[in-house]
Amino acid sequence: MEPDPGSRTMRIDILPQAAAAGSAGDTTRITAAGYDTTLVGRTMRHADPSSGYKKLLESVYDAVFITDSTGSILDFNTRATDFFRCSSGSLEGRQVTALISGGDESLISEINRNLDGRRYTLIEAYCLRKDRTLFPSEIAVNRINLTDDGQLCFFVRDTTVRKRAQDALEQAVQRLEEHDRARSQFVSNVSHELRTPLTSMIYAVTNLKKGVAGPVSEQLAKYLDVLDGDCHRLLRTVNDILDLRRLESDSLVLAKQKVPFGALVRRSAEAMRGLAERKMVQLDIKTGIDRWFVDCDPHRMERVVVNVVNNAVKFTPDGGRVRVSIADDASAPGRVLLKVTDNGIGIPAEHLGRVTERYYTVGDQPAGTGLGLAISKEIVQVHGGTLSVLSPPADTPRGTEVRVSMPLATPPTVMIVHGDVEVRNRVALSLEARGFRVSRPERTELALGEVERSRPDMVITDTEVPGTEAMEMVLKLKGLKELGRTPLMVVTRHQPDSARRQLLANLTVPLLAAPWEEHELQSCIETIFLG
Repeated sequence: MEPDPGSRTMRIDILPQAAAAGSAGDTTRITAAGYDTTLVGRTMRHADPSSGYKKLLESVYDAVFITDSTGSILDFNTRATDFFRCSSGSLEGRQVTALISGGDESLISEINRNLDGRRYTLIEAYCLRKDRTLFPSEIAVNRINLTDDGQLCFFVRDTTVRKRAQDALEQAVQRLEEHDRARSQFVSNVSHELRTPLTSMIYAVTNLKKGVAGPVSEQLAKYLDVLDGDCHRLLRTVNDILDLRRLESDSLVLAKQKVPFGALVRRSAEAMRGLAERKMVQLDIKTGIDRWFVDCDPHRMERVVVNVVNNAVKFTPDGGRVRVSIADDASAPGRVLLKVTDNGIGIPAEHLGRVTERYYTVGDQPAGTGLGLAISKEIVQVHGGTLSVLSPPADTPRGTEVRVSMPLATPPTVMIVHGDVEVRNRVALSLEARGFRVSRPERTELALGEVERSRPDMVITDTEVPGTEAMEMVLKLKGLKELGRTPLMVVTRHQPDSARRQLLANLTVPLLAAPWEEHELQSCIETIFLG
């Protein structure tokens, strides 16, 4: 269906005139050999056909109209009569705007203003033929000086074929977008439907392994381990798909907090030890002293580490080795570098640049979704980090190395409000050895105010603190809107009564009662920061 001839379906683009004329703002001029420049009006139509001017006019593929400054047609070429399906007589002296749907005197005024300001005018509009049909066009307008009065030159190009192709392309794009939205919604719905039973299965398998339903034989334990590993693998894939959709729609929300990076890497990599043992792959995890902290969403960064280590183990032959290590990033001060290196089959050079693309898989290697590395890279990037792949690693003949570089964060501050000097100092030394900043208020009766003022990242206290009621402080901190999410932990050399134990459990405050060991303290702190 063609547009209404009276509708103003028009777009005008303004460009520097130099771009059209090919010189620094000069007005286009045509020197017509053998043409009397004193001729005006209709006389132009009767110029010598052999003159350079007429030859030039007729050689142009587009329809060309020469008008006076008011838009009245003085001359035109044969293509113009073909385009508009009319005779020469119906064009001479006519207003050129009558041929442009929606055109009027204001259009000529605007064109003249643009040209006075040394600007070139390009119009996209529908043109009106004599038989009242329309065709899409692109009209270039400039000024030429065939006489002292100056004229306007309109080049009209029929863009029907281009417009049809453009419309078809836009419709195809629209259909693809609709299909993509439907696909994304379907995948999201299916993923959510899968995640719920998977979570229940993992919970059930975990309880079975603990002996909740009775003794577990060695043979049954092996089957449960396989089932547990497969459930977690499928759950990771489901979570990758869900995060992919969130990344595509810019709706991924990160629950960021400062976390000990070494502990996060170690715990995540250890989750792959069962798979490594089944494949007889040696898994070496060396995270050094925990002194690096990053500001990240711990659950998503755990998935990054698991994805990368899982890939390394999966593509390493039986009897191979995978090494996981972290250190300062020597090439980028202020960052920490995770390296996962294997001596497996490696990645061919022609595929190396694409292995972090979504859905890309390499040749005949073991099957996969092609999402693991891609999602990992995108999650790292939204955290301000980088993920790169080397194959083979430096100074080795084979294998692959994945590097994840993350910006370091200021170490978290832990405030210790404790009346027992020995316990307070022991806890402080343990935390400081692992890079935490430690605050120890001298006046414990002012501890609550100090917590409110300095806003530490974590508070460690006792069930009994001189000068204050520690349990009352726990309740107040949990009740404060600004500090209610501040992690709390109770460390004591006493055995709290059942009422206090129950209160702490209800408030989800971890309790570490004597006798406790160093590793237990660190495990509790890691659980608090890593979730």
